[in-house]
Amino acid sequence: MKVIQNPTQYFFEQSNNPSDQYLDKINVFIGKLINQKQCLLCKQDYNIKDRLPRILIHCGHTICTQCLSNFYRNRRVRCPLCLKLVKHLDSIERLPINHTIFTKMAEEINKKSRSHGGTDVIDPQQYLFTQFQQSAVQAQKIRQQQQNQYPQVDPDSGLEFCEFHNDRVKHFFCMKHKVTCCRVCSEMIHQKKDCIVVDLYEIEDVPAFLNEAYKLNQENNCQNQNIEFLPDDDNNFNDDDLEGEFAQDESLKSL
Repeated sequence: MKVIQNPTQYFFEQSNNPSDQYLDKINVFIGKLINQKQCLLCKQDYNIKDRLPRILIHCGHTICTQCLSNFYRNRRVRCPLCLKLVKHLDSIERLPINHTIFTKMAEEINKKSRSHGGTDVIDPQQYLFTQFQQSAVQAQKIRQQQQNQYPQVDPDSGLEFCEFHNDRVKHFFCMKHKVTCCRVCSEMIHQKKDCIVVDLYEIEDVPAFLNEAYKLNQENNCQNQNIEFLPDDDNNFNDDDLEGEFAQDESLKSL
């Protein structure tokens, strides 16, 4: 049995001098990546229209545009293979195209065109540059639309996005200040000892909870000012009520 005296030095030497078996595995893996023609998720062939091969920048997985569009929500997309999250994404088209797969795909299209007596159909470099320009223009339009339509509402929870942190939902409620806020705002502003912060994601009926919280705040304000808080049913006055008030006051009869 071989005893390794210095494991760190041993693994360092192994990484600098990989074995032939390890190199063979690396070559097979790289070959699969280069020759990848289908999306790992839907198993459909990549194309130059709606199934461009795009790279998720946090994990490196390549998935077609059509599949990624199904996972795109609120300027975010989560990798369906490893669940890593990409934030602050204006659109799916902002994700980089896998140049290796796209160039190989373009070469096959041009080769097929030349075999039928035609010319090259796609210039890979020009096509990628045009795609980058179009995605930048589209992202700018999306930002302008978001600014005009602000505040946005999260379709899943029905809560608004934070006006200071556009990618975060205001799903926290401060019982002291009676305001909703995102996680960053709650940690920066509502971390005092007398602040009680509630996570609205844990509340089953959020509108009912907020109504009760605002109503309780109104009652407390009236009590602090020595004002009697009247229920909604007693706030409906009419002319008969006013006449009764005048009739009870003797000093007002002579007026």
